[in-house]
Amino acid sequence: MPCTCTPGCGEWAPEHIAKALQQFEAAKRAVDESGQAPPMEPEVLEAVMQCLTWMRRAQARPGYGVIGFCS
Repeated sequence: MPCTCTPGCGEWAPEHIAKALQQFEAAKRAVDESGQAPPMEPEVLEAVMQCLTWMRRAQARPGYGVIGFCS
């Protein structure tokens, strides 16, 4: 069956990155305080950490964002 997915891309501006990192840190604190981290598959954890790295690198450079491509 032929693929009907159209390649695309998306971007997060600096203000989106700042909000996402704030939300992640708040959720992480809540999980740390509860002591009940949900189980996470290694591949999912790796993907989350990679995204956090991209966001933190962009945040360290004023005006930078993150762009992603999908196919």
